Amino acid sequence: MPALSRHRLVTPLVAGTVLLLGGTLLSTPAHAHQEAAERRNANPTGTASGSARNGTGNLKVHLAATNDGRIKVTWERSRRVAGFKRVAVKVSPSRKMNVKVRSYRVSRKRHAKVVSHAFGAVPASGNYSFVKVVGYRRDGSKTASPAKWIQAPITAACTAAPQDQVTVAAFNVRSWAADRNLGPRRNWTLRGDNVVSEILRSGAHALAIQEASGSERLGFSNKPQRRWILDRLNDVDPDRSARWVDALDDEAYRPPKGRRPGLVGTRVFYDASKFRKLDSGLARIVDPGFNKDSLIPWARLQSVSGDQAPFVLTSNHLRVGVVGSRKEWKIRARQVVKTIQILRSLQSRFGDQLILGGDLNSTANTLPYNNVHRALMRAGFYDAYATRRIAGGKFPTTQDSRFPVYRTPLRRDYLLTLGAVKGSCGYRNQVYNRRSQIASDHFLQAATLPLPAR
Repeated sequence: MPALSRHRLVTPLVAGTVLLLGGTLLSTPAHAHQEAAERRNANPTGTASGSARNGTGNLKVHLAATNDGRIKVTWERSRRVAGFKRVAVKVSPSRKMNVKVRSYRVSRKRHAKVVSHAFGAVPASGNYSFVKVVGYRRDGSKTASPAKWIQAPITAACTAAPQDQVTVAAFNVRSWAADRNLGPRRNWTLRGDNVVSEILRSGAHALAIQEASGSERLGFSNKPQRRWILDRLNDVDPDRSARWVDALDDEAYRPPKGRRPGLVGTRVFYDASKFRKLDSGLARIVDPGFNKDSLIPWARLQSVSGDQAPFVLTSNHLRVGVVGSRKEWKIRARQVVKTIQILRSLQSRFGDQLILGGDLNSTANTLPYNNVHRALMRAGFYDAYATRRIAGGKFPTTQDSRFPVYRTPLRRDYLLTLGAVKGSCGYRNQVYNRRSQIASDHFLQAATLPLPAR
């Protein structure tokens, strides 16, 4: 691949359309009318995340947030509906409607039902509740609405001043070892420069990286993949003062005797012209069911000017395995327990805001449920996705290198915080839809997060 000039034009920052997900849902006085709450809710059905608009599709279902943080579901009034024997309102955290489904039985004479949000859709999660209305006819047949979805109430507003906000990113760059049998239109020959462009257009100067594990022996370069990315960032970053570095050297990744190296592509990269490193380290999660240890590199960073509070950024990558495998689900359950212990210890040690970024390999479609995210919510983490400012929310965080990308909100990659400051100032799923832009089978995730005031 020809060398790139430092003066090469880099794809400009494309922030995407900032999408508003409604007003504060739980701050309305108790005496306010529900109709007023519905008028204030600018995006009642999650249309910013790909849901159909209210009143469209079979049964004309309408979703709206209630004053007490639940969902008001209404559907059409017609002779056809009057002929139903009964109606059921079904709610699930998955669009497939096969995970933790709650079913509310409703009289055929009714055309509205107030229901609770789906399992796991709590205010700190940013998760969606997927809703279907099913009509059961007297002849035994049934009809159903399309699934619509609505985000959990967002109760923690971003109140941090601009000088107390930091933008970070999480990016699984896909190991170039996975490209060995792919042609140049899909392998690192194309993807490498696109990875660098995606990082630069994110505007983030601190990154939680996964899968930067390709070896120099695989023919894409005479240097390992992690070094290739850093060198290329330093070569093409239009900011001539930029100095991209790895928070840890390779010695930190050396396994203990008897262990395999583990997921050594899990890294923390940062621009040393923007942040200075106060401390760093690596924790190793050993699980009896997984012969590749999950690694948690971390770095305590602070703006070089010292005008921002320090924060700790960790990079995280949990076991993937076979989709639907209960064995893999249990491995991730054990891994997330250890992850929480490690991250709580770091947050307690420094007292800083801690940011978890990475590929957790657990989604709303995971069976029997998204145990990783559930555990993090119960441990007090706040998901950066729980914000009114989301871009790219119509698409999943992964696309399996297939285009055009299917529209649905489905996350495998996450950015979460643990600390005294709650909330998220903005989140972007950095989507593209052309094969020529492919950087990885994951999209980069960027978030602007609040830090304690200095």
